[in-house]
Amino acid sequence: MPCIEPVQAWSYKNTGIIAQTYVLAATSHGLGTCIMEGMDGRKIKELLRVPDRYAVPLAIATGYEYLEEDNNDTKEVHTPRLPINEVCFGDSFGVPLTFTEEASTKE
Repeated sequence: MPCIEPVQAWSYKNTGIIAQTYVLAATSHGLGTCIMEGMDGRKIKELLRVPDRYAVPLAIATGYEYLEEDNNDTKEVHTPRLPINEVCFGDSFGVPLTFTEEASTKE
């Protein structure tokens, strides 16, 4: 039997869809983005004076990549990143993520 979702669940799902569309549009214009959640939404609401009836489920950092000039030669500078094997896992935490032909044929 269908049930009606709470308005907060519905609004958070729609916020995710809008965020994805924004990220794709920004990327098409040469901007880098990073979707963030888990921040202090109450503090953000306070700083930006967002009315109580609204929530802040996520934020999106947006900007151009950092370029460093060295003797009139502009080069891209990469910020430190964790290795992929420390961020992405297979079936459970700590299990290496592997992409094999065998895994894709099981589906």
